Amino acid sequence: MGRDPPSVPQSESELEGLFDLSLDLLCIAGFDGYFKRVNPSLARTFGYRRQELLSRPWLDFVHPDDVQSSRDVLAYLVRGNDVIGFEHRIICADGSVRWLQWNTRTMPERGFVYGAARDVTDRRRADAELHEAQRMVEASRDELRVLAEEQAALRRVATLVARESSPTQVFAAVAEEVGRLLRVDHTAMVRYEPDGTATLVGALGEPDPGTPVGTRRTLERERVEGHVVALVLDTGRPARIDDFAKAPGALAAYTRTLGIRSAVGTPIVVEGRLWGVMFALSRRAEPLPADTEARIGEFTELVATAISNIQARSELAASRARIVAATDEERRRVVRDLHDGAQQRLVHTVITLKLARRALQSQEDAAPALVTEALDHAQQATTELRELAHGILPTVLTRGGLRAGVEELASRMSLPVENGVAVGRLPAAVESTAYFVVSEALTNVAKHARAKHAKVTARIEDDSLAVHVRDDGMGGARPDGSGLVGLADRLATLDGRLQVESPADGGTLIAAAIPLAGWAPDLGR
Repeated sequence: MGRDPPSVPQSESELEGLFDLSLDLLCIAGFDGYFKRVNPSLARTFGYRRQELLSRPWLDFVHPDDVQSSRDVLAYLVRGNDVIGFEHRIICADGSVRWLQWNTRTMPERGFVYGAARDVTDRRRADAELHEAQRMVEASRDELRVLAEEQAALRRVATLVARESSPTQVFAAVAEEVGRLLRVDHTAMVRYEPDGTATLVGALGEPDPGTPVGTRRTLERERVEGHVVALVLDTGRPARIDDFAKAPGALAAYTRTLGIRSAVGTPIVVEGRLWGVMFALSRRAEPLPADTEARIGEFTELVATAISNIQARSELAASRARIVAATDEERRRVVRDLHDGAQQRLVHTVITLKLARRALQSQEDAAPALVTEALDHAQQATTELRELAHGILPTVLTRGGLRAGVEELASRMSLPVENGVAVGRLPAAVESTAYFVVSEALTNVAKHARAKHAKVTARIEDDSLAVHVRDDGMGGARPDGSGLVGLADRLATLDGRLQVESPADGGTLIAAAIPLAGWAPDLGR
């Protein structure tokens, strides 16, 4: 015979034992919003004593952000419905927040609900971490895409710069690339002029059809109302307007009629000098992102390089033109001086000698006088040729070097000149260039400086010849004078540099640096 199956516990005490031993959070709640009964697992999770849990509305323990959804669920239960899988947060006695998932069975005829919950905080946290990881992956992809687009745009502009494209091409390309990259409605590049005006040199989009490229305008209103173009000019730093709706003035009001909401401007600095500004305008409701200035700055650096290259090419062309013109003029002067001076005297000498020969042949008494006259003309022609050659390159320099040449120049001065040349023989081109620097500088001292003393120094520094001519005169020398500009051009042919320091009443320093790398000494001189 088989054994009888064990009886299923039915007594209230047995059910209460299961209620209290369950690891799930069990409760009985009334439609009035109060717990009627809670098991130890629920009390432990909440962190309150049973009596306190029963004495307060259970909504008191719900996180404020979840109170409304919990009220809605309570209303749904009161109508006799059951709920499966409802989740909300509770605030425990120690202040911590836990997520609970509820399943309920409603007893409308008795006015209460059986509830069983599980703590799903760990699962919620894992889901949140997974979601954040996914968000970060997507954000990283977006950042990589944006970075790739930015690098591609920078490469395109850099290629134009490397090809020595025209300024118009570079400015237009930068405006287009920045506009596309930032996804703004308008970008523009403005050059600041010496007279305080500004010229539009490049643009993308036309929010204001009355301002085409090439337009030049004053900045009076911009300065009064604080527009980014004026702010950058006045501060030399990036500037922004996040909301034109809050900006005062007629210019801001006009900008609002074009639908523009925000603006950012970044300075263009060329060789340490503020050249202009690149700015972007947006119609989006939110301000332009915080990194907009830096992103525009990547392009303005390329613009600065392009402008610097263009200026260098222009200056080089102008310098070469001046050198060619000066060379032609010097050649004409030599030809003129030869023709009007030594050549005429030598012709006269030849004619006089012919007359003397004829006189000798005919035994005339005039022969000795004619020979004397011819000798006179020959000697004067020799003197004039020596003076002419001295103006080209003095013999004392070619024979004795820079120190001897400076000594000769100092001997002609009406004030004491200290000779501090501390170099030996140098390549001919370097030596002659240094000599002419000293000659021009001392000539200026004699003509303009009203000095009592001058000093010339020359020494080798970092593979360059450093030549300094300093006086204690009145100062105020102008670097753009024709003589100093000519020196700068002469130095430029050897990759040299000229520096002029001449404060008022502080004397003048003419400093030249001539690279020596690549030169071989002229050992045969």
